[in-house]
Amino acid sequence: MDKAVEPTILDGIRRVIASRAEGAPEARDVRTRTSGNVTFIEFHLVVPARMAVEDAHNICERLERALREEVGEAVITIHVEPEGEARRQGVVVL
Repeated sequence: MDKAVEPTILDGIRRVIASRAEGAPEARDVRTRTSGNVTFIEFHLVVPARMAVEDAHNICERLERALREEVGEAVITIHVEPEGEARRQGVVVL
């Protein structure tokens, strides 16, 4: 059965996103849950509109590695959005 991530784990996830997303001005709509020993993490990563796909991919890879170091086994979904088109809800300032 799914359940909420413990508050201390969520704080760690937010810290990792804020500290390891160099090159992306913000992340938003962070959603988490656990099922068994797996943590599910989803969020939107806002990048400069003209950023190369490879550069955005590298930021995502760096974030995924750091998040797995923080929480262990995880399914991570990062939705990349160009700056200027992102909705400003649930923002994590980077």
